[in-house]
Amino acid sequence: MNVALAKELPYPVFQPLVHLTTGQFFGYEALLRSSTHHSPEFLFRTARAEGHLYELDTLSMKKAIESYFTNVTFFDHVPLLFINVFPSTLLNPAFLSFITAGLFQSWNSRIVLEINEANEEDKMWEIRLLGQKIHELRQHGFLIALDDVGSGAASLKKIVEYEPDIVKLDRYFGKQLSSMPNKQKLVSLFVQYCQDQTQLVLEGIEEPEDLSVALALGVPVGQGFLLGHPGPLQATQKRR
Repeated sequence: MNVALAKELPYPVFQPLVHLTTGQFFGYEALLRSSTHHSPEFLFRTARAEGHLYELDTLSMKKAIESYFTNVTFFDHVPLLFINVFPSTLLNPAFLSFITAGLFQSWNSRIVLEINEANEEDKMWEIRLLGQKIHELRQHGFLIALDDVGSGAASLKKIVEYEPDIVKLDRYFGKQLSSMPNKQKLVSLFVQYCQDQTQLVLEGIEEPEDLSVALALGVPVGQGFLLGHPGPLQATQKRR
């Protein structure tokens, strides 16, 4: 890590994903924060510009995994940990060794690699090696999620080609869901598509009326400020 990024002292916070019918936690998404209060977008943009994106991506993953599995207190069933990852990180020759290191091995089946949509990396989805890397990670027990699905036409193609374990619908569909019938139709289509083979998560749930409609449409899992803000793991666990 270069000196400028090292000074940011990045650390993880955790936002819950909730089973809408029961209120139980399905998982937590780890999100990067900085002690200097720079936004995550700024940190990753700076790292990309300076050639340190892989370093920052893997550092944030390492911190999230260590923090989560050290502090989680669910003894019967540990909720899934969602960690964001760029396609370029998955394609890095060193990544498989990093993520399957001894530090993580016992928790592989509880870790979801949530592949980011990044405009700068659109072309990487066309690289055949990416599918091979995803297959290798699955063989090691990791789950795969596609993030921000529905934000671009290409994301529908990715669902078909990569067959993710989890589909996260872009927060656009969760916001004002109750007042927009066209959104409701599309969310209903995703619910039907994902019924048998893929877990569906609706992001952006912020209002009680939108939660009610999501439930009525059969959305199984939700994420958004109404269900829990990002914060330290202990704080989010107290919202059970």
